[in-house]
Amino acid sequence: MNNERTDLIRAMDAIARSQERWLRDLAAVCQGDPRFLDAFRRWREWLTLLKVQLLRAEQRLLHYLLVPEKLRPWRDCPHTGASHHDSYQHWQKRIPPYLDALHLDTRYMRISDPRDLDLEPSVALASTDLVAIASIAEHTQQALRSHPLQGDEPWLEDLAFYQVLAPWKVHGFTPLADALRWLDCFLSEMEEL
Repeated sequence: MNNERTDLIRAMDAIARSQERWLRDLAAVCQGDPRFLDAFRRWREWLTLLKVQLLRAEQRLLHYLLVPEKLRPWRDCPHTGASHHDSYQHWQKRIPPYLDALHLDTRYMRISDPRDLDLEPSVALASTDLVAIASIAEHTQQALRSHPLQGDEPWLEDLAFYQVLAPWKVHGFTPLADALRWLDCFLSEMEEL
């Protein structure tokens, strides 16, 4: 039981560190850093790491849930009261203006289901995806900061699922995958020039 708990805590700590570093870098870059290619390379690296850590945390949570219930303490984790909407508005005022000032076209074609050959692609914006990712990261980061993981929290399961992994699964994974794809294509194109 302790191994599963420790693994889940480590996975949550890794998510917190990656989100904090990327958000700090994103905030600094959006203040007008003209070296966007370097920033995009860092973002691709940080976001890829975050994606892997989220998947790892999900697996660690599943392992933890296999421990018999009587050995797993449970208590609802107090909500932080942080508003996802406020985070979204905050980043909406920073990321698109930064990319617009650089005259970067962030449009790309999105296909909702790549297996359905009859679907028409739609136009999406990488800037909107980055705003969504930043707002989810900030929202979940506030939950992780409000509840430091010391090792004996009876609300660990609730925090991990409801306040970190579920928001990412519901609102963050699609924009994260799309933004990573856009960053890869954009950087590949720039390297060819």
